[in-house]
Amino acid sequence: MFSKECKAHLEEKGETGCQHMKAALKTAVKLQLLVPALVVHSVAPRFFKDTATKVIKDILEDRHEDK
Repeated sequence: MFSKECKAHLEEKGETGCQHMKAALKTAVKLQLLVPALVVHSVAPRFFKDTATKVIKDILEDRHEDK
């Protein structure tokens, strides 16, 4: 079902296909929810000052913990 490259990537990450999909979708949702905050921040910098930084750090910490 998966190509050699896909299998190698999953093996490198130590995840099954479903685990990897769940993690990727979780990250995608977090980033999609971040977009409106960034748009608001771009026109009114007093709002959502640290939101992007916090969300990105959270994403990176989640991925690091999964290893």
